Amino acid sequence: MVEQISNGGRAAGSISLVAGRLRHAIGDALSALVLFPVSATYLLSYTALVYSGPLAFGRPAGLAAMLVTSLVAGLVTGLSSSFRFACGTLDNNATAIMATVAGAIAADMGAGASPDAVLATVIVGMAIAGVAAGASMLAIGLARAGGVVRLMPLQVTAGFLGTTGWILAAGGLRVGLGRRPDLAVLTDATLSCRLAAILAIAGAIALITPRARSPLVLPALIAVAIAAHHAAFAALGVDLAAQRETGWLIAFPSNLSATLPWSMSTLTQVDWGALSRQGLALIVLGLVGPISLLLTATGLEAATRGDAKIDRELIVGGASSLLSGAAGGTIGFITFARSMTLREAGAASRASPVVATLLIGLLPFVFPEALGVIPVTALGGLLFYLGAGLLHKWVYATRARMSFGEWAAIPAVIALSVHYSVIVGVFAGLLFGCVNFTATYGLGAPVRARYFGDVALSNVWRSHADREVLWETARQRLVLYLQGFLFFGTANRLLRDVRAEIERASGLRWLVFDLGGVEGVDSSALSTFQRICELAAERNIGVLFAAMPGEVVERLRQARPGASPIFAPTLDEALEWCEERALAEADHVSNAPETLSAKLSAQFGAETARVFLDHFHIIDVPAGATLMEQGEQSDDLAFIESGRASVHVAYEDRPPVRVRTLAAGTMIGELGFYVGAARTATIRADADCRVIRVAPADIARLEASHPHLALEFHRLIAKRLCLRIHDKDHLIAGLMRGMRRTTV
Repeated sequence: MVEQISNGGRAAGSISLVAGRLRHAIGDALSALVLFPVSATYLLSYTALVYSGPLAFGRPAGLAAMLVTSLVAGLVTGLSSSFRFACGTLDNNATAIMATVAGAIAADMGAGASPDAVLATVIVGMAIAGVAAGASMLAIGLARAGGVVRLMPLQVTAGFLGTTGWILAAGGLRVGLGRRPDLAVLTDATLSCRLAAILAIAGAIALITPRARSPLVLPALIAVAIAAHHAAFAALGVDLAAQRETGWLIAFPSNLSATLPWSMSTLTQVDWGALSRQGLALIVLGLVGPISLLLTATGLEAATRGDAKIDRELIVGGASSLLSGAAGGTIGFITFARSMTLREAGAASRASPVVATLLIGLLPFVFPEALGVIPVTALGGLLFYLGAGLLHKWVYATRARMSFGEWAAIPAVIALSVHYSVIVGVFAGLLFGCVNFTATYGLGAPVRARYFGDVALSNVWRSHADREVLWETARQRLVLYLQGFLFFGTANRLLRDVRAEIERASGLRWLVFDLGGVEGVDSSALSTFQRICELAAERNIGVLFAAMPGEVVERLRQARPGASPIFAPTLDEALEWCEERALAEADHVSNAPETLSAKLSAQFGAETARVFLDHFHIIDVPAGATLMEQGEQSDDLAFIESGRASVHVAYEDRPPVRVRTLAAGTMIGELGFYVGAARTATIRADADCRVIRVAPADIARLEASHPHLALEFHRLIAKRLCLRIHDKDHLIAGLMRGMRRTTV
């Protein structure tokens, strides 16, 4: 009976497993079928965009090359991408640029060139672009340097994508109309009808897809547009042949053949001179790939709330483009719209993008007439929608996120790219970015704040007498907190500000520069530091640099300024150095630390002090030992009778930072002790210490046996706490004065 039940359970599990696999297989097949019409429309649109005008004769060969790209990129991406539903094909950004390159090649070769030579040159050029883009993406991905792609200035990226949008939108009109759009189109009834259909299709996609919020809507709209076209022409009695003759449909031969562009017969027809003159454009295409892939991957990451592995996607995209170029195709990798379509259509595994790729990549070779039923108005409408969307996103929408000076570079890049070339536009964008950076950050303040020695204090504990001396000599020490990137745009302002500080601050002895907030220093700023040292030397003012990068220190030392500055690893050490000099120059002899036993002996007498101290525990702590640990529950406070200790604070997951140095006479742990909170810092002995520990039980015993002594003890604690509050108030007042007087 048990065996029968066991066998029955296994059978039910097997049936459930088979049913699950069947559901997945059906979902993969259906999603691939849903993707076919939109992929076919995209492919025909891109083919018509690149091979238009004088290159229209090459559409069959161009379509074959693009099908190769779709096949190779789709298989490599579908099997290797970090997204299991990823679909790979031609990239619309790169294809738009390729359209301008192809047109430039045809124009360069002239009307007298052989059509076969023009077509061979264009196809080889596109293949070289695929190899170049693939190699660049592979190199970046294998070097794990995908983040470098993000360093491209936004104005350049937005300008480039806006240019792509313009090319796609204008190309969509040209594809749908069969000619370059102009005012004459409005006077021709047939062309006016085509223009209306293009705009209607693009408008419907733009209005419906954002509101429906489903990638399945686009394939449905394309299918409706195709069906509506054929229904209208069937009602008018116009057959497919007549539609092809009048340009409403694209005519393709009964069979397509893909040939490698590296055959000797093809290479001998290539005009290498015309191709070499487009070398820079091909290099730009190599740079377009990583940027476009980054935008696609991050878009999928945001849409699916997944984790895009940028370096992996670069490697996969590089491999697909490289193999595609080698096989006679061009640039191709993961695409956003079709990947999301597969996901929403029910893709359950990597089989879905693979099946979709084989369907769109192989069916046109077997049955090319299937693509001939898609009207040019649907192709033009899709391209116009894509282009207008890019223009809206990267030209109109970016205005709200940028200053006018930054944003103005975007339309300028687009205008230069369209009028001259993408190369000119990209380099102009980089130039605009550099000029804008210089203008923006040159106006920024290199000095974040300035404080004298009454506010800028080291973390070393000082006796009351020492603090009095330091407050009296506070105007001798000035600290300038620098920020940002110090370069030629801010160097002159820094020198001007320092000169004004020196003129204004009479009696200044030490000038301290804190570079902890500085992101970088160029040679102009280094020259400014040298001039500051010379200027300070003329006034007998010492200069200290805190937290200056090591390479900058060496370069400044090699420059040999008139007065040698002092370099300190941290601002705290620089301040301590200045304070020690101030105490020495004031002929001040520090009093012995006011320990607890000395304070009690002076106030109550030695005998009473001894009775008092007998209630507490005196322990010796070796150097390096921990007196108190951050986060542990406070169960006592302590007085350092002798020795030296330091306070360390850990912030979240960062390593502990030393924030205070304590000497004899310091009270520690009193806040947690009195309010019952956890310790806020770790205290370690820097040298052998003698410590008086005060536990709650010790206080209770003192209150019971000697209430008057307990009262005096609490008064002592209250006085020390009040002194700390007084010091904090003094510090805050100084900070406020420093903020008001900051020259930035």
